[in-house]
Parts: sequence; C-alpha cells; structure tokens
Amino acid sequence: MLGKKKGIKESLKNYMKNVTIDVFGYEKKVISNVHGYFQVQSKNYRLSKEDMIVEIGLQNKLCKARLITDKALLYAIPTPELIDFFAGEGMAAALGLQPIVEKRVSDYLQHLAIAHAIPVEKVNAKIQLQDNLVKVFLCYGEKYHSLIPLKTLIKQFKP
Repeated sequence: MLGKKKGIKESLKNYMKNVTIDVFGYEKKVISNVHGYFQVQSKNYRLSKEDMIVEIGLQNKLCKARLITDKALLYAIPTPELIDFFAGEGMAAALGLQPIVEKRVSDYLQHLAIAHAIPVEKVNAKIQLQDNLVKVFLCYGEKYHSLIPLKTLIKQFKP
C-alpha cells in the first residue's frame, strides 16, 4: 500500500516551524558585542581573540561564567558583565536583568544537561570565535559535546 503524499500546505507548515526571523537585528547586535568583548580582552591579556573562550556553567545550580584559554583561567566574569557581553554595555544595570538572566541561564543549562544526559555540575556552554564566527558549544566538562545555536542562548539574555 502506497503512502499518501504530503500536500504543499503541510510541507510548508512543517518547514516554517523551524524558521525564525531576527526582525530587530538582535542576533547581529549580539555578534557585534561578542566580537567587541573578545577584542577588548585580547588587548588586556595580549592574546588572540580566537584563543579565548567564555565558559558559562553551573556551580551549586547557580550560573557562573569565566574567561579562559585552553590552558588557563583568565578571569571570573561577574553576571552583569556577562549580560553586557550579550546585550551591550550598561544593559545589566539599566534594565535590572541580573536575577532574571541568572535564573534563565541556570534553567537552560539544567535543561541541556538532562536532555543530553550530562551531570548538571559538568554541563557548560563555551562561546568562542572560530574563523571570525561566534560559535557556542555544549560541553561535558572539558569535552566538546555539540554545537548550540547562538539564538537559543541569546534568548536567555533578552530583556
């Protein structure tokens, strides 16, 4: 027995579920902010932008971030600075986003840990520049697990 062929309406409906439009250019702004942050830090530490990584993880179920290289911890990033890393300078203070973002990021990382069978205390997201592109990786400790779409992480930092 032959299966019924999908109509164009059904095909488009399924296709459109995964389409997102960045109407306000928010993702482009975040990418610019990330590049700017790595540019400043590369001057501060005299390292290449591509040698640095922003790592976001959980410690006692609380969101913690740090600037690292493959070999060393450079700096523990306070949450307001992490918010500014995504949203732009001064946004954390201006909008009072810190408690909201901390909860969202913590919940998001816990969700990723469960979905990918990673212990919560070992899950982290690593943001870095590769070939001048912003890449976000889901990691199990130091081991890279999979690529995370930047848009899904950005959602946790939106006002």
